[in-house]
Amino acid sequence: MKVLLVAACLLAVASAQVESSMVPGARRGTFLNGIQQMLINATATFYPDGENMMQTIKLAVMTARNDLCKINNRQEVNNPQDHNSIILGKTCKKAFVKLYNEEPDRCGGVFCDVLTDFETKTKESLTRMIEAEYDSDFFDIIEERFIDPIMEYSCRCSGKMMDAWMGCKKRIGDADIWFTMMNFGGFDTAAEYLGGMDWKDFWVDLVANRVPWEDIETMLERTMANLCQRNTDIRKGDSKCYTYFYNAFNTLYQAYMKSTGLTPAKRGRGGKSDVPEDCTRYDLTQFEGVSVMNLTFGDIKEAVVDKFCVEECADFYQDEFLGCCTASMVQDEALEESVKNVADEIKEIYVSVFPEDEAAADAGITEYVGYYNDAIDMMRNPTCEDTNVSYDMTPCTEGDMSVDGEDPCAGLSGKAAKKCKKKQKKNKKKQKKKGGSDDGDAGDCAGLTGKKLKKCKKNAKKGGNTDSAAAGCEGLEGKQLKICKKKAKKAGK
Repeated sequence: MKVLLVAACLLAVASAQVESSMVPGARRGTFLNGIQQMLINATATFYPDGENMMQTIKLAVMTARNDLCKINNRQEVNNPQDHNSIILGKTCKKAFVKLYNEEPDRCGGVFCDVLTDFETKTKESLTRMIEAEYDSDFFDIIEERFIDPIMEYSCRCSGKMMDAWMGCKKRIGDADIWFTMMNFGGFDTAAEYLGGMDWKDFWVDLVANRVPWEDIETMLERTMANLCQRNTDIRKGDSKCYTYFYNAFNTLYQAYMKSTGLTPAKRGRGGKSDVPEDCTRYDLTQFEGVSVMNLTFGDIKEAVVDKFCVEECADFYQDEFLGCCTASMVQDEALEESVKNVADEIKEIYVSVFPEDEAAADAGITEYVGYYNDAIDMMRNPTCEDTNVSYDMTPCTEGDMSVDGEDPCAGLSGKAAKKCKKKQKKNKKKQKKKGGSDDGDAGDCAGLTGKKLKKCKKNAKKGGNTDSAAAGCEGLEGKQLKICKKKAKKAGK
C-alpha cells in the first residue's frame, strides 16, 4: 500500500517540479522526508496558488459531480433522479439511484460523495501527511482518512454496487460520454486494432463484454469476504481483517527500513522491543549496489523464508503475518483462480489493442503471477524441516466463529451475503448429522474452541495424547511452553 502511495506521488510529479513554501514535518535524511518532498511537489502542481485546484482538474471534477450527484438529489426539483446521466447512461443511473434510495446504506451515492470529498478534503489530507513528524503519525493519517472509510463503505456496499453494474452494463453504450471522448479525446478512430469496427462500438463491446467481469466479481466478492470478516485471533472487540493487514504492512515497512539501511522517522528509541532484532532484519547483502526500488519479491523471498524458519522468530511471524486473516486469504482457492483469470484476460485485451507490446505483456504477467504463486505457496504451508518450525494456518471462518454470538456473515453484502448465509445453513445441517461428535476422540478436547480445538482433534486422529507433550510444562506459556513441549516429545522418543 505504501509502495502504491509512493508510485502515485512519483507519477504526479514526473512532469513538473514546482516551488512551494511547504516544509516536510519529518527530519531531513529520513525516508518519510523523501516521501513528503514528493507530496509537496504534487500539492504545488495540483494547487498552483497554494489554495485552489488547477483549472483543468477542477473543471473535470465539477462536470462529473454535476452529473453524478443527481443520483443523490431525491428531493431536488431542478435535478430529479430520473434525468439521464452523461457518464452512466439512463439504465445504469437508474440502477444506482435504486441503491441510493435503499436505506440505511445509500450505496449508490458514493460517486457524488467521493467527488465532493475530492474537492473539499484533498488539500487538507495532503497537508496533514506533509506535516507528520513520524512514520506512525503519517500512516495513522492514511488509515483515518482513507483506509477506514474506504473499507467501511466497501464492506457494506461493494457487493451491491457490483450487482447493479452487472445488471446494467449491457446498456452502457447509451451514455453520451462516448461521443465526448471520441470527439475531444484525440483517439484514432481508424486504428488498426479496431478491425474495421466503429470506435464507439469497439470500446462499448470491450467494456461491456470482453472485460472478465464474472471473474472480477468473484475476485471482489472473495477479497471483501476475507478483508471484512472479524479477526477471530482477537477474542474481544470487532477488529476486522483489513486492519490486521494494514498493521502487517506497517510492520513490513519497519522491516524494510532496517534491511535496506534507510532511516525511519520515529520517536526516539523508546523501550526495548519484545521482538528479537534479527527477526525483522533480512539479509540482502547479495543485492549490494542494487537500488532498493529495483528489488522484487523474488529477490527477497528466500531471505524472508529464512526468518520464518528461525525458532525464536516463530511467535512473532505467527502473530504479525500468519494469523487467521492471512490463512483465510491464501487458502481461498476461488480468489486465487479469479486473480489468475483476470490477469490473463486483461493481458489478452491489452495485446489486442497494443499488439506490438505482446512480448513485454507476456513477460510481465508471467513474472507477477509467478510472484503471486510463490507468495501463496510460501504462506499456505510455511514449514521448516531443518528447524522443525511450523505455523497454524487456520482461516478465521474455520476458527471460533461463535464468539459472543457473532454472525459470520456480518458486513457482507449482495451475492457474498447470500452465499455466506447458504453456507452457514449447510454447516448447521452437517453439525446436526454428526450429533455433536467429531472425528477422533474429542473427550480430551472438551472446553476447547477455534484453533486449540482443531489442534487437539488433529492430535487425537493421530492417536497422540493431547496432554502427554505438556507433562511437566504446567504453568508455562508462550515460547517457554513451546520449548518445554518440544523437549518432552524428544525425551519420549
